[in-house]
Amino acid sequence: MKRTCSSIQRSEIRGQITTGRWLPAFCLLTSVFCLLLPACRQGELAPAKTGQIYVTTDPAGATLFCDSVSCGNTPATITSVAAGNHLLVVRKPGYRETRATVTTKTGERIAVELGLEALKGLVLVQSDPAGADVELDGVNIGKTPLLSHDFPPGEKRLQISMPGHISKTVNLNVEDRTPVKVAVSLVSDSAELFVESAPAGAMVTIDNSAAGTTPLKLTEVKTGKHTLELALKGHLPIQQEITLQAGEKQKISSTLKPLPGKLAVLSRPPGARVYLNNQLKAETPFNSTNIPSGQYVIRVELQGHDPQSQTNNVVFGEETTVEFQMVKSSGTLLISTMPPEINLYLDGEFRGTTKARGNEQISDQFQIDFIPRGRHQLQFTKQGYYDVQRVVDIMPKQNVILHEKLVMRPVPFVPNVIIRTGDKPEQAFKGIIREKYANGDIKVEIEAGIFKTFGKNEITSMETIRP
Repeated sequence: MKRTCSSIQRSEIRGQITTGRWLPAFCLLTSVFCLLLPACRQGELAPAKTGQIYVTTDPAGATLFCDSVSCGNTPATITSVAAGNHLLVVRKPGYRETRATVTTKTGERIAVELGLEALKGLVLVQSDPAGADVELDGVNIGKTPLLSHDFPPGEKRLQISMPGHISKTVNLNVEDRTPVKVAVSLVSDSAELFVESAPAGAMVTIDNSAAGTTPLKLTEVKTGKHTLELALKGHLPIQQEITLQAGEKQKISSTLKPLPGKLAVLSRPPGARVYLNNQLKAETPFNSTNIPSGQYVIRVELQGHDPQSQTNNVVFGEETTVEFQMVKSSGTLLISTMPPEINLYLDGEFRGTTKARGNEQISDQFQIDFIPRGRHQLQFTKQGYYDVQRVVDIMPKQNVILHEKLVMRPVPFVPNVIIRTGDKPEQAFKGIIREKYANGDIKVEIEAGIFKTFGKNEITSMETIRP
C-alpha cells in the first residue's frame, strides 16, 4: 500500500529527512527510491490513485496528525491521501487528545469533524472564616470550602468575598488534573471593640448611639475615628476619642471615679465604732457628706455588745441612713464590800477600789460593766485583811450583785499614833489607824479589838509614835 499526506515532492522529502521527521518505514523507503529515478529528479511523480480529507475541530486551532505525520492546524485539508484506512489525531493544550480512523477512496474528498473535550482541573478553595462566595470570571461557583472537579484549565482569577470582610482576588494556573489548593484569610472590613469598666454596668455610647453596658464586645464597628463615652450613675462620665482600623481588635479598660454621697450611721446605744469596708471612720452618730458613691459594708462595734454589719449603697445626690440596734452580749457586776477601800481584780486585771458610803463601814456599789459571757475570777484585797476570791458566772444582759466582807488579819497591837481631841490627858488616845474616810474622819483601834472613830473636826492634833 502506498501512503501519502499530500502531493509528495523532492523538496518536502528532503525537508523531512534533514529535519529528522521520520515517516513510516514504507513511505520513507518509497520516497528514497523515488529520488533515484530520473523522473523524480525532474520533479515528476508516477501517477497515483489518491483522495482528500478535510478536517475541522471544535474548537479550531488543534494540531492535526495523519498517520503520525503533522499536517498543520485545523481546519486543514490532507491531499493526495492513498485509498484505505488512516489514523487522525488532533491535539490542543487544555483539551484531551482526540483520535479517529477514517477510510478514503480513490478520487474521494471526505470531511471529518472532531470535537475536543476540554480538560478539567481539581481545585480546592478554602477561606477563614468559611462560607465565603467564590466567583470565577464573574460567575459565582459556590461557597467555601469548595471542591471543584471540573475546573476549567488555564490561567484563571478567583474572587473570594464575604459580607463584612475585605474581598480577595487570587490568580491560579490549572494545567491538568493535579489538585490545586487555594487558601485565603479574609480580613474583616470593620473592627472589633471590647469595652470594660470598673465598676461594671456602665452605659457605652459610640458617636452618641447607645451600644450596651460593660463588659461589652462589639464585633462590627466601622473603621475610622469614634467618640466613646462611658456613664454610670453616681460616677463621673468618661469620654475619649478612638481610631479603629479594618480587622483590628481593640480593648478599652476604664476606671470610673465615684461621685460623693451622704451617709449617716446611728446606733442605740450610741458610741459604737463605725467601719466602712473595714476602715475605721468614727463613732456613732456618724454623718458624712463626702462618701464616694458605691457599695459599702458598714460594721459597728460597741464594747459589751455583739458587732453588727450591713451592706448599703451610697448614691450621688442621695442621703443614706443606716441605724443599728445594738444587742448586749455582756453582763454587769455590782459589788459592795465591808470594809470599804477594797481593791477589786477581775480575771487578774485591776478594776478599781470600793469607796466608803459616808461614815458607814460598808462601801457604795462598785460597778464593772461589759463583762463577757462565761465564768470569771473575782479577787478582793486590802492590806491587813485576808484576800477573798470568788467565781462568778456572767450571762448577757444580767446584773450580778455581790457583797463581800473581809476579815482582818490578827496582828500585835502596837500603837503608832497619838490622837488628841483636847489638852487634858484623858483626851489623848494611842492606837493604830485602821481606816481613813473621804470626809476626813478616821477609824482608830485604840485597844486590841476596840475601835473608835474620830471626826475630822474633833481632832486637835495627831502625832506619830516612833518605834
